[in-house]
Amino acid sequence: MWSPFHFVYIASPFVIIAALWLILRKRSEKTRYIVGAVIGCISLSVLLMRNIDIFVREGFDPEIIPLQVCHFGNIAVFIALVFKNKTAGAVAWCLNLICAFCSLVVADSLAGYESFFMIRAQGYFWGHLFIVLGALYAVLFGIVKIDRKSFLIGVGCVFLLFIPSLILNAYFRNTAVSDTINYFYIFDSHGIPFEVFYDLGVMRYYGWFSINYVYVAFIIAIGIAGMSGFYFLQRWLQKFIFKGRRQGRD
Repeated sequence: MWSPFHFVYIASPFVIIAALWLILRKRSEKTRYIVGAVIGCISLSVLLMRNIDIFVREGFDPEIIPLQVCHFGNIAVFIALVFKNKTAGAVAWCLNLICAFCSLVVADSLAGYESFFMIRAQGYFWGHLFIVLGALYAVLFGIVKIDRKSFLIGVGCVFLLFIPSLILNAYFRNTAVSDTINYFYIFDSHGIPFEVFYDLGVMRYYGWFSINYVYVAFIIAIGIAGMSGFYFLQRWLQKFIFKGRRQGRD
């Protein structure tokens, strides 16, 4: 953490996207799509590599279920870039980009592996990098243009993932299947700097199901606020970028 290598890691997706911009800015849409599709396929492959390694070594583990934000982020980037899907692009840009970049900056989990060359460590390293890179590429290169409808559907899809995450977090943690699983970081605030909001509430237990209403409400609120902010940022960026391109051709 906070070594020169760490700072290079934080900057790497932005350096790569800048290099791709210089290389591809005058290339055809087909060429830019192909490059994006390759990024999307690598993003999905990293997640598959990680999960196959876990299954081969340990059998079924709740970590394999892609309900953590940055795990389904690899899938969202793949769908957005390969299928030019606006809804997946909305999820990748408005939610996964923020969370993945935070994981680049606060890379405690990566630093905690016994070896950087373990497959799970490599999955963390490349998985988060390609989420940030893929989400940036999808928007800045115009692979997807997120409109209001696709944004709202994207928010709905996130909620459809959020509800089973709330249930499975409690089930896996309270039945001792896994004491580390924490999809969406909604079981507790470990790993993210929201302890003050977690402490404002109290964990309520209903058999094996448990919930901290105050903390969950906060996670929902900050999620909606963050997604909304990045939606409007995307609209401004694409208006600025593609308006400039049109003027350059005139």
